Amino acid sequence: MANNLNDPNAEPSPRERVGEAGMGKDIWDWHEALSVYSDPGYAEKGQLTVTYLTDAHRACAARISQWMRDCGFDEVGIDAVGNVVGRYRAAQPGAPILMSGSHFDTVRNAGKYDGRLGIFVPMACVRALHRQNRRLPFDVEVIAFAEEEGQRYRATFLGSGALIGDFKPEWLDQKDADGITMRDAMLRAGLDLDGIAGLRRDPARYLGFVEVHIEQGPVLYELGLPLGVVTSINGCVRYQVQILGLASHAGTTPMDRRRDAAVAAAELALFVERRAARDGDSVGTVGMFEVPSGSINVVPGECRFSLDLRAPSDTQRDALADDVL
Repeated sequence: MANNLNDPNAEPSPRERVGEAGMGKDIWDWHEALSVYSDPGYAEKGQLTVTYLTDAHRACAARISQWMRDCGFDEVGIDAVGNVVGRYRAAQPGAPILMSGSHFDTVRNAGKYDGRLGIFVPMACVRALHRQNRRLPFDVEVIAFAEEEGQRYRATFLGSGALIGDFKPEWLDQKDADGITMRDAMLRAGLDLDGIAGLRRDPARYLGFVEVHIEQGPVLYELGLPLGVVTSINGCVRYQVQILGLASHAGTTPMDRRRDAAVAAAELALFVERRAARDGDSVGTVGMFEVPSGSINVVPGECRFSLDLRAPSDTQRDALADDVL
């Protein structure tokens, strides 16, 4: 939204909201500086896209590492899956740990703040503690997770998954759109594949995990609230679907004789919308919809589309998925 400085009723810009001084300004500036790194094909268009272990991704990791050191973290490093890990030690050795952080990879043509806000806020907190020469009764571990979005490979949460022992070795054989395996991409980045298993954290040592995140939706904005507290997180299942019909001539095939794959997919998309809405807090999305080799004068014989189904509990999500399938 444009901001007219001469209009006293104009809505303030985001920069004005965080103020021109202090922690908010620095967090804002970190976002702006990191957003200059973007993958080829998107950077030229002024779009932000950072996928796992590309040059832009590795540049982001290096920049975050340096900022963590500048903030006063006692230890900073990049682990075996590419996470940037910073540790600010407690007053006493052997203390429990509080983990915070989020991811720095992005979807295609992304916003600047998704994930990254959850990295920079705890970094700024550690910097404030360091400047005050203060130590807490627990370690603060801030992790910039290398991957969440599943944009380059068909695997998600590679960064956080490794920390709970959920990195699957078969993922290493997946290939991206250019035929580069995940294994080769990791080796080119200098990552230690043999060290992945050792990244698993011991839950008994941790007090918990805290993440600051942008809302990504309209609810708080419409309510005029600056902050909300998460009470549940939607679990997700995803499918890629192919529907086969019969390609036929658009001018000579009667309506009652058609096997239109796109119409069938459209009917299912409408069902997803109705069925998810029935639960109140389930959500269903058809985000990709394609008629391969489609033509304006041909009844579609094939349609491909994606399904993303989410709900705040496994039981609710699985019931939604069962009905849709």
